[in-house]
Amino acid sequence: MVDPFADLGTRIELVSTDKYFRDVSIGLYAREAEDGWCFRIRSFASYDGLAERIGFIVDAMRTLGGMELAGAADTVLFPCGGEHLVAVRRLFLQACKEKPDAAPESPVLSLWDKKSELNVSAAAKGQGAYELSAGAAEGAERRLTALRNAVVKLADAQADEDNGRRLSFDCGHDHDAMVGMLLQTAPNVRSVMREQEMNAAKGVLAAPGARE
Repeated sequence: MVDPFADLGTRIELVSTDKYFRDVSIGLYAREAEDGWCFRIRSFASYDGLAERIGFIVDAMRTLGGMELAGAADTVLFPCGGEHLVAVRRLFLQACKEKPDAAPESPVLSLWDKKSELNVSAAAKGQGAYELSAGAAEGAERRLTALRNAVVKLADAQADEDNGRRLSFDCGHDHDAMVGMLLQTAPNVRSVMREQEMNAAKGVLAAPGARE
């Protein structure tokens, strides 16, 4: 018999109550494999339809973050094989928020920033580097740097010390979908980080046999 709890890896994120499927808990697990870091979406509930719910979350992570299937139907990885743990946690939480009655759309590399009233866009510069811009808008540098820093925090990317608009991923690969998704949440970075901290405080999702 196949052990359903084998090779889970380390739990890195938890949705304790999935409002779209019977309030079950769903966890995101990470483990390093030959192809790189793999992420498994897993619940210990046993309701009919749970596999389809997890399949929806997997598909949403592929669309929103540019991830790929990693062998199993409930496991994904980034094409670069990198960890990107901070970004994948955000991606998982966002995927769980997507309404099941509508397929998620691929994020765009642009944002209407209400605070500054700027049309902000992110352009890939190759080898995992991105640069924010706001057209010919004057006085935009400070706001663009703030948004760049927010994306850096959400993605655990690197800020270019010589260019306040630029960031990069140490894997050296482009991540257009993920940058597009994180750019949309950048203006609300504080609330996003608080949400992740609250989720982390809710405890570890453990296998039934491991519970006291």
